[in-house]
Amino acid sequence: MSRIIPLSKKAHAALTFKALDDCSFAASMTTMPLLPFEVPDAARCFPVIFPDARNAVPHALLGLGDRNVFVDTKGRWTASYLPLMAANHPFSLIEARFSEGADDEAEKSEIALAIEEDAPHFHQKDGLPLYGPDGEPTELLRGVMNAMASQYRRHRACEKALAELALHGALRERVLGVRRGNGKERRVGGLRCADRAAIMALPEATLGQWVKNGLMEMLFAHWHSLRHLQTLLDDPSCPEPAPAAGGKKKR
Repeated sequence: MSRIIPLSKKAHAALTFKALDDCSFAASMTTMPLLPFEVPDAARCFPVIFPDARNAVPHALLGLGDRNVFVDTKGRWTASYLPLMAANHPFSLIEARFSEGADDEAEKSEIALAIEEDAPHFHQKDGLPLYGPDGEPTELLRGVMNAMASQYRRHRACEKALAELALHGALRERVLGVRRGNGKERRVGGLRCADRAAIMALPEATLGQWVKNGLMEMLFAHWHSLRHLQTLLDDPSCPEPAPAAGGKKKR
């Protein structure tokens, strides 16, 4: 299991990093969280759904079987869009908790840059240092920190809109009919999607606000993205539907 820990200049003073074209870590991921602002780009390649009933965080649907159909046998990402979670790997942002003293009640939390410590990116002979001799972040690490801080700020700007979407109860599990290349229809269930009719029935003031804050753009991209279900259904990893119950009775 991957070990994700906060990056520390004390613990990782000698750590080096090399960018690798290796997405094998995502080979078994059939969904991947998306930041709201990247949904329009992701929707050009993958179905976008909202699988977590506790919130309205969008996810790219990457497979209907037991593997990610967009990672090949050599660990290469094959789609034209690489979600930021994968692009940032092996770096991520986590909520780190720390204590300011002996009193447990003084525990604080903050968003910290973290790494997947066992990732091969940190174990290459020609890797570049993350910290300089003075213990300060190198230009490489500053670039990572600035990029992820920018992503986090943009995400925070969208959080209120996502919370409103969840509160309105318009995210519901659906069964979708998809017509495959052979002309036959296949039904896919258990997908939590935005109910278009329910959203369009909301007050004009709400919809107007969602147009301004970008939520409607995300929703239209989500609806349009569902056409990519056919790509997932046509992949050999997609299990065949269970045979219909019934049939002739034995005499």
